[in-house]
Parts: sequence; structure tokens; C-alpha cells
Amino acid sequence: MKLQNLIIIFIIIIIPIAFILSRYINFRIDTEMTELKYNTKLLNSTHDSIKAFQLNTVNNAFGDVTNSKISDIEGAVTAFYNSLANNFSFTGYKASVMKEYIPAVAFTLYDGYYIYSPFKNTLTGVKDDDIDTEYSERDQITNGLKPYVYYSARYNYNGSDFVINYTLDNYITIMGTINGKHVYDFGYLYPVDKDYGIIKNGDTYTFDGVEFKPGDTEELKEYVGNSEYSYVKINGKKYYLEEDNATKEFRTYNGKEVNINARFFFIENNGAKNYSQAKFDNSKPVDYEKNKEFCQYYVAIKYNKSAYMYYKKAYEFSKAVLSGGPLDNYLDKAMNIHDYGYGLNGLQSSNAIFYNKDTEALKESGITPLNEYGNYTIFDNSEKIHSANSNFNKHRKSIIRYVVETNMSTAISGYSSSLINPRQSSSSGSIINNSYKEFTMPKISETDWEAIENNVCIISFLQGLNLGSKKYNGYSVVANNLTKEYIDEDDIYIIKNDNTYCRVNDNTLNDSNISQKTGSNNYYHGLWKIDFERKKNSLDELKEDDPQYYYPVVSGIFGSYTSIVGSSGVNEVGTTDCPDMYAYISNKSPYLKQVYYKSLGRERQGSYNVNNVNYEIYLTNGDKAFLDDY
Repeated sequence: MKLQNLIIIFIIIIIPIAFILSRYINFRIDTEMTELKYNTKLLNSTHDSIKAFQLNTVNNAFGDVTNSKISDIEGAVTAFYNSLANNFSFTGYKASVMKEYIPAVAFTLYDGYYIYSPFKNTLTGVKDDDIDTEYSERDQITNGLKPYVYYSARYNYNGSDFVINYTLDNYITIMGTINGKHVYDFGYLYPVDKDYGIIKNGDTYTFDGVEFKPGDTEELKEYVGNSEYSYVKINGKKYYLEEDNATKEFRTYNGKEVNINARFFFIENNGAKNYSQAKFDNSKPVDYEKNKEFCQYYVAIKYNKSAYMYYKKAYEFSKAVLSGGPLDNYLDKAMNIHDYGYGLNGLQSSNAIFYNKDTEALKESGITPLNEYGNYTIFDNSEKIHSANSNFNKHRKSIIRYVVETNMSTAISGYSSSLINPRQSSSSGSIINNSYKEFTMPKISETDWEAIENNVCIISFLQGLNLGSKKYNGYSVVANNLTKEYIDEDDIYIIKNDNTYCRVNDNTLNDSNISQKTGSNNYYHGLWKIDFERKKNSLDELKEDDPQYYYPVVSGIFGSYTSIVGSSGVNEVGTTDCPDMYAYISNKSPYLKQVYYKSLGRERQGSYNVNNVNYEIYLTNGDKAFLDDY
């Protein structure tokens, strides 16, 4: 073939093909680059939402109360939408239309989660005095929080039918019928009567070689403004003791001296002191039953035994769960007497009623069926139930994943079905032009699932934006590492002699440099990391437009550079040297173990009880359940 013919063929065939391939490759590159930009914008907006959630909750004295928590979540969602609108303002997407591409935002909390998502309002009216009120919002797309979903599973086991609610740690709630008797119980679960668990010897409880005795007490102190006060934490709220040395007058209550002229206060959300707590009634000074609540608050503050009560109650609850043998008139939280344990030490993961439920259909929907994790004993007393690699934790995480996947998938796909009319009105008054009808649960990575199963997180979804050759389908998971929701095992910080505080797995921490407050109460400087955060000033004359701030821990103590500011000097959790905090601490000195376990127990015992609603039903209020130990 002549050279001229080859040139003609090259010009007519090869060059156009090369040109088309080049355009196609550039188009794909542009698509991938745009997708990366959208991923970054979504991640940044989710970070902004987490920050707003932290600011709302850390300084909120009532942040654990359901209504207040919902308000904080809605505020965080608003921050997310605003941030997303700002981040996408340069891409041509207006703030008014960005919501159309967000099928759901999920807040995974300690024992369950909320989904904030659009839904079609089908309300037709409310009948009041025989008058039907029609709502203009009917058939419009409305954004809002859906009902709270617990991390729960129902089990059929040896004729028993019950539900277990799981959390982000080893705290569980059991509800239902076991051995023909109604059970409502909850607590922290540990192996019992084992060297690696909690051992009972009389009134002494031993965990990992550390003894906890009923006479072991602490007087905890921290700063409020410029003054230091003794305090106790009950259901996540701190009550401070205010005493005037000039007016002290003592009476004896249960062998303890009580200053009847003392006052108690807690901190309002605006930073002011609230003195509405119990006061001593001098009209009948010898009527201690009438002043019992006042005396209990005083003794709980001056002689705090939360650490002891934590391990005592954990042992009693774990004994009931794991044992099928006799108990000494054990009372569950509904005040039902149980002469025998629940005998759940043989419970299998296959006893969950949705263990084999619609396996193939679940896989097609992108949901991992429970049977994919295998069948095994959940509460195996022969292993460390509380450790990260236990069967219990494996099952706990599988339940959390299953519940989140199934409900999130339903919420996201439900948004697609609600978009019947592509020009439907939203509750904000804008017209929905989104013709993207394939809203589906994206494939979440195993790394992100690990974060969801072990942390308070925000999961945001963004779908349907045009990328050129495809539609955007992205998500972002950001863990909240500063939460009041619960006390994680690695949330305890230790104060050192060099006026710094560090994480427990800091390489520089040893017996000689742990700070210890002198005095008869043996108060160790192991504290929950939230206590190192800045708080609003509590002066009564505080001006809302000019707030002052303080640090609960005395000024001049700063975070360690190696483990708080950075992480170069720590054994990271999840590594060979530190698979979990329990395993790490178990190999440390008896003194460090005592400091750590005492701090962990004390903080958890005083934390907000997720079953507080039921406490109010059976025990008047949550504080009473705590104070009855004093």
C-alpha cells in the first residue's frame, strides 16, 4: 500500500478515534476530580456539623435530656445545611436546592440513633371539637427527625422471649420474659468470679487485681469561676457544695458529719448558678427522714463512693445475666425479685429472630445479614466479655451495623418514592426539580463501619448531583471525639507532676510522675477528658452578650504535647501493644491500674443513665437511684 493511502487512512480513521478517546479520558478525569471536590465539601460540612454539636452539648447542663438533645441535633443539622450551601455556592448550586440532594443525615448516639431526612407529609387534619383542620403542608416534602431507633435485637432462647438493647460499650438493657418471669434490667457486663473479671469477697470487689472496698471514698473538687468547690456527678449533671466556714453547723447522719447550713447548686446553660436543689429544713432539725435528701447530697459529695458502687453493681448485674444458679433475692430495675439468674451464658447469636431473615434479599439491598458473622456464644464467661475482640463485642457491633443499615436503607429509598412529582413543593416553599430517583444506601467502607460501631458519629449522605458522566452518590462519616454521651475506656486523662495531663496510654506515664492530691480522701488525678474543656463563667451577674469562661481544672495545667496535642508518644488503641485499653492497663503497675480503674468506674457511675425515663417510673427520679447508696 502506498504511503499516501496510509496517511489518508490515518487522517480519516485513527486521528478521529484518538481525538474521541482523548476527549473521553479528559471527561472522565474531570468527573473524578469533581467527585473528589464534592467528597471534600461534604466532609468539611459534616465536620462543621460535629463542631456545632460539640459546642451545643458540652456546655449544656441538660444535654442528656431527650428534648434538649433533639434541639442540639437539630441545631447541628442546620449547621450542616448552611455549611454545605456555602461550600457548594461556587459550583452553581443554590442553598435553596441543596436539600433536595440530601436523602438523610444520621446521628449515631450511645444506645441508638436519629435519622434526619425528608419525608412526604400525609397528614390530612386533626379533629378538634368536631372541627376538621386542614393543613397546607399536606403532600409536601418535610424535613425532620424520625423516631429514635435503638441498637436492639429480639431473642427466642429456651422458651424465653426478650429484647436486648446494646450500646457503644459493655452496657446492655434486657427487657422481656425469661424463664417465665418478667425482666427489666440493665448494667455493665463483665465476666464474674474469674481472674480476668470481677471477683466478690465479702463486701470487697476485685477487678484485674485492684480492690474496691465500701470504705473507699473520694472528695472530688473542681473550679467554678475562680473558686474551687467539692462536687458529685449524678446522671451526668454536677452538683456543687457551697459552704461558709463562719456558718458551719454540723449534725450526724448515718455516722457522717453534715453541715446543715451548706447549699448545693448546679450550672445552668447560661452559666449561672442554680440553688434550687435540696435545702435543710430547720423547722424540725431532728427529723432526718424529712431532710434525708439534703443529707444524702452532702454525704455523696464529701464521701463519694461511685467507683466502688460501679464495680459492685456491675458484678451483681453480670452475675444475674450469666448465672442460672440461685441469687440472694436479686432485684431487677422494675423491682421484680429473682431467686435465680437469667442464665444467658448459653445464648447464641443464632437465637436472634432476624438471624436468617431474608438473607438473599438483604444482600441485594447491600445489607449484611447477621448469619454472615457466624454462630457463637454471645455472653461467654470464659472470655473477657469487655475486651474488644470478645464474642460479645463482635455481636454488639453486628447488631449496630444491621440496625443502622436496614433503617438507613429504608429511609433513603423511601425518599425516592416520595418524589412522585418532580416539581413537588417542599415545606420551605421551594420547588423540587430533582429528577434523580435512585437514592440508595451507598457502600460504606469497613473502616467507617468500625468508627460507627464504636463512636458517636454523624453520617451524611449527598446524592444526585451531576458529575458529567454519572450522578454523585457520596457519604461522609465523622466521629465525635468530644461527647457527653458516654465514657469510653480511653477517655480518662491523668494529671502528671509536671502540670500536664495526658492519655492513659502515654509512653511517658509512670508511677513516679502521676500527680496525687494529698489528704485523707486519697483523690487521684484521673479525670474524664470533658472536665478539661472550657466552661462558661457561673457568676450570677453574667451578661449573655459578654460571657466569661473558666477551666474546671486549675489553671496552669495543659495538655501533653505527645498525647493530647499530638499522638507521637502514645500506644494507639487497636495496635499490637494496645489492642484495647483493658489489655493495655492490665500489663501496667498496680498503682496506675488503681488510678485508672477508679477513675473509669467513678465517671461511669455518675454518667447519664440511658434508662433514666424508667428510673423516673420506678424510683421517682434518677437522682434518687444514685442517692439511695448514701
